[in-house]
Amino acid sequence: MKNLFALAVLTAVCVSAHAQLTFTSWGRAVVTPLAFTKDDDGFHSSVSAASFTSQDRPVIQFTAHGMALSQRIGFTIDLAYGGGQTGVGDNAKVWIKPFELFTLTAGLFKEEELRGKIGASEFAAWILPNSSKNEDSIFQRFDALSGAHFKLEPLKWLDSPWNGLSVQGAFGSNARGASVNDIRAILNLFNNEDNDTIKDLDSYDEDSVNYDGDRKMSALDVYKAMQIALGYRIPDVGLARLQFIGSNRNVFRWGDANPASRNKPVDGENKLVTGMNTNRSADYLEAAFLYDGTEGLHIDLGVKIPLEYTTKTAIVIYPQVVGTDGEVKAEIANKTNKEVTVQEPYGLAIGASWTPGFLPDLTLIARADLSFGGAIDIPGDTSVENGFIVSAWLMPAYTVAANVKVGLDTGLELHGLDKLKITGQNPDKAQTDISQYTDFGIGPWAELNVGGGKVRTGIVIMIPGTPRYTSNAASATYSYSPKFRAAPVLSFPISITYSF
Repeated sequence: MKNLFALAVLTAVCVSAHAQLTFTSWGRAVVTPLAFTKDDDGFHSSVSAASFTSQDRPVIQFTAHGMALSQRIGFTIDLAYGGGQTGVGDNAKVWIKPFELFTLTAGLFKEEELRGKIGASEFAAWILPNSSKNEDSIFQRFDALSGAHFKLEPLKWLDSPWNGLSVQGAFGSNARGASVNDIRAILNLFNNEDNDTIKDLDSYDEDSVNYDGDRKMSALDVYKAMQIALGYRIPDVGLARLQFIGSNRNVFRWGDANPASRNKPVDGENKLVTGMNTNRSADYLEAAFLYDGTEGLHIDLGVKIPLEYTTKTAIVIYPQVVGTDGEVKAEIANKTNKEVTVQEPYGLAIGASWTPGFLPDLTLIARADLSFGGAIDIPGDTSVENGFIVSAWLMPAYTVAANVKVGLDTGLELHGLDKLKITGQNPDKAQTDISQYTDFGIGPWAELNVGGGKVRTGIVIMIPGTPRYTSNAASATYSYSPKFRAAPVLSFPISITYSF
């Protein structure tokens, strides 16, 4: 073991003579020693030993950055546990800057330069049943499981504060075939499940199936699904951003029910692109503006515009839910290949952070999100209009001593009633009444900075507007179980965050 340690130190010293190596770390665990509620059935209590704001496990992460002395090539890799990850974390990427104006990155990455800047409380999941939106709801970052990202700074050669223009983009790959493990399969030129891998393909009648477009995938499919953005830093004012995120919804393409038998073509539902985590079923336009031209004040406003689309795939029109009558309502889905028109909800988000110059120990953070206008329609058959969703957060904090803060987090969420019609008739009201609610939560807290990290604890009260249920997909007996009753929940979370 000692020899291994000595070898590792020697290697680090030798490598650092030819490169710059740095290490950073960040992580958070939330311990909830007690949470309880009381309803008509009596008291219910629980304990959570280690979780995270949006996950049931803590996030523990360690990052290594390497860069050549030329500062033209480097890497970043995270080692992580939690947050849905074990092993590699948010990044495992290599980058190269062949010239000053252009950077190319490849691998697993989250590029956050243009992302929204203001989030909500780290106790959000204890304050509201649906927790809170994150910074991506203001402006979506570049996020890939296996992709490429480029950044072009065309004005950087100017010796001027007005040179802060960047063009950034990210893209994945054609959906990979699984039957041939060679370069042709990787490039998807001739061997993948949607191209010419099926014997006697031309002998099948395409009119008899739900065939959708040219059966040969191409590079155009990838670039139509890419994410591309413009960012411009206005001196002494703020950051303007605009982007397009392409769709990657299922389409009908020739596939094979059994990869071992290449003679039974089927028109399966397949995605055309792999590698990107930002794609949705609709194309999205996003715009955002960050104002930070006044010291101590940041205001970030973003809007999301999904473009309407039509499809014949088997999409869910209204999910299986538990109505306020306690009965499970069946899922409503398009399973008969009828043409469906889909308008995903529009989004509007704003966040603000203010530390007034006349009272520098005070910080006010506010966040609001609006979702509206979502609709799905099968003409003459079934339709749904999604109710609006409004969430709002106010989070003042005050430094009472050198390493001690106190604060108060409050959250509110309102959901309008969904409107569902089946063959023109209003269905059982209990199918949609669960969608209408008003949730509220509040949590005073105190925080101690210990140098390289902090610990925060508080008393949090959540008041759900309606009962909430969680799906038991693996259970053959109970499809749903209660997650929250329509009764106050009192919890005592302790958050531990390190960053060094």
